[in-house]
Parts: sequence; C-alpha cells; structure tokens
Amino acid sequence: MPKSRLHGLPIKSPELIQAILDEANKIIKHEHVLITETKHGFICADAGIDKSNIEGKGTISLLPENPDRDAEIIRKTLKMKTQKKVAVIISDSFGRAFRLGALGTAIGVSGINPIRDYRGKKDLFGYELQTTMVGQVDSLAAAAQLVMGESDEGIPIALIRGYKFDYNEKTTIKPILRKKENDLFRDDTGDKIKNILKSRRSYKLPFANINIDKEIIKECIEIARWAPSAHNGQFWRYIILERDKLRENLIENMNNKLQQDLRKDGKSKDFIKSKVEKTSRSFLQAPILILLCLDTSDLEKYPDLKRNQIEFLLGTQSISSSATYLLLAIEMQKLAACWYCAPLFAKDVVKNSLKLPEKYIPMAFFTVGYPLNTIKTPNRKKLNEIIYEIKK
Repeated sequence: MPKSRLHGLPIKSPELIQAILDEANKIIKHEHVLITETKHGFICADAGIDKSNIEGKGTISLLPENPDRDAEIIRKTLKMKTQKKVAVIISDSFGRAFRLGALGTAIGVSGINPIRDYRGKKDLFGYELQTTMVGQVDSLAAAAQLVMGESDEGIPIALIRGYKFDYNEKTTIKPILRKKENDLFRDDTGDKIKNILKSRRSYKLPFANINIDKEIIKECIEIARWAPSAHNGQFWRYIILERDKLRENLIENMNNKLQQDLRKDGKSKDFIKSKVEKTSRSFLQAPILILLCLDTSDLEKYPDLKRNQIEFLLGTQSISSSATYLLLAIEMQKLAACWYCAPLFAKDVVKNSLKLPEKYIPMAFFTVGYPLNTIKTPNRKKLNEIIYEIKK
C-alpha cells in the first residue's frame, strides 16, 4: 500500500509533485508527505502549495513570491486611506513537528517585529530571563486563524485590536526563521557525511592519555562489517589489542624483524634506532591498536594460479573497503586513527606472536585514540588530474 494511503493522505499527481519541486529550495524529508524548504526559507509541507478553496479542477495556489513586500503594500495602502498606523501579517496554515493540527503561521510582516524579545527582563520571582523570545506574529496569526477558518468560512481578513506592540516599518519575517546551523531537527545527514569524508585525517601525533571503552571500538567494527566485499565474502577479521604485555611482545618481535631488514638494506645504526623508536611510539602508546587480517579460507578456489592471485586481490580490495568504513566510524566517535601497513612486512612474526589461525594474513594496523592536536589539511590533486578522459 502506498505510504500516502497508509497515512490517510491522497496520492499526489506527478504534476503536483513537479510543482512542489519547482517551488522548493530543498527537500528536507520525503516520506508520506514532502517536507520542503521554500525559496523564502520556510519549512513546510509541499512547499506551501494548496488545492483547497481554489476554483477550477487541477488549479493550485502557491505562496506569495514576496510576502513581506505584499504586507508592506497593504500596510502603506491602509495608512494612506485611514491615516492609521497598523501592522499587517500575512499568514498561512502550516503543520507542526510532533503535533497534529495545522496552525496559522506568519509568512510575511510589515509594521511589527516577528519576535518579541524578553531576554534581560525579570520573571515573577525576579530571575533574569536568559532565552525567552516570543514569536508574536505566529501567535497572532494562530489566533486569527480561529476566526478566518479553514474550510468554507470565506473570511480572508481578521482585524486584531488591543494588542500592544512596538510599531516598526523596517521589518521582515526573516528574524523568526531559525538558522540552519542552530536547527537540531533538520536532517543534514548528507552534509555530515560529506564533512566526515573530507575532514578525516591520518593521525600520527601523540594521543591523549585516555583509555577507550572497548565497546566503542566494537561499535566501530560493527559499522565496518557493512562494507561491500567481493562475492559478499566479508573476508575481514579484526583483533583489538589493548595496552598490555601481549601488545608489547608483538611490537618487540616486529621491531627485531625491522632491524634485521634494515641492516640487510645497509642502513646506519642511527637510522635503524630512529626508525625502531618511531614505530615503538606509534604502536605502543596508542590507547588501542587494531590488527586487520584477511581470512583466506573464505576466498574462492580455482584450479589455476592466475585466478587464485586475482581472487586474493579481490579479498585485499574487500578488506580495504572495510578498513575505510572503520576509519569513518572511528571519526564519528570523535576519535582519531591512522592506517599503517607494517604487518605486511612481518606477517609471520605477527601470526606467531598472536597465535593466529594459519588462514589469517595480517594486513594492517590502526592506532586509535583521542587526539591532542589538529592535523593540517593535506594537499589533494585536482579533479582533472585524477579523472582520465578517454579520447574517442
């Protein structure tokens, strides 16, 4: 059953949907109803388009192009004809989050401030008000709606007498619109994901000396397991290494292997010492060290070497995908991390030190902790440098 029917709402025609899209600046939600941000900045259903009380089949009404300007024209016309200083509020019926029932809502004003600010004033008991601001034009619009009605009343205007307010000819509706950065309910998932993707950095600086709850790391790995993988093989295996004797022995054994390799390469004693000390700091001081392995038992088996090598590459690509998910999940926890490939150079040492299954191939380390510093944004190649255009 279509969601619109499920919620007791009529199904929208393609023409109406297109009109809503044309009038909307942004689609905020799209479930059984379209919640939009209009070009004016209003958050409302269906871009404020209405079909009720409109003569003609298929005819719809749109919100005024500039409600503030229209309110100003009406105010000036009334002042010219009556010599009276009146304020004008143009309203429409909007639904409300978390509550049923439409409510009269101001969409344009002239002569009255949309907000009545009580901050700095005293309450009944002499306490200073810190945050109290009243949306007075919305309150007045809601009161007027009770008189004007919603069906066949045919009352387009309501006159409100006796309300005391500061007359101001330089007003607009904009001050009542909450800024996006202060809106706790707007769904900005896309922006958040984009920011996480672009702001994540490889953190190689000292971490804060704060222990991390192992359950937080498991939550990150829970997200990492949803990464795509070849044949849906999910070849990744994670080992969480806390700061203990097991990790110390592992890093000591890996550093012994590193020293042997560097001596064979003809490196100087000072170079070797500096390299070993650097890796020790990275892998021992991090509050959490995660080892990522490829489980080859889940790889497809072929009768020829070439396809088995390709299958191994598929597995490597797959666990790299999971590693990326892991890094982003860590970032969402306000933690920092760095991806190291050191285990690739000491696979047997890692397997023996941790007594890993034979089918496990150590592939990467991730140091994880709370950051102490901010990493400088690295340079990135321009888009035209990484997109290769095939000449036809």
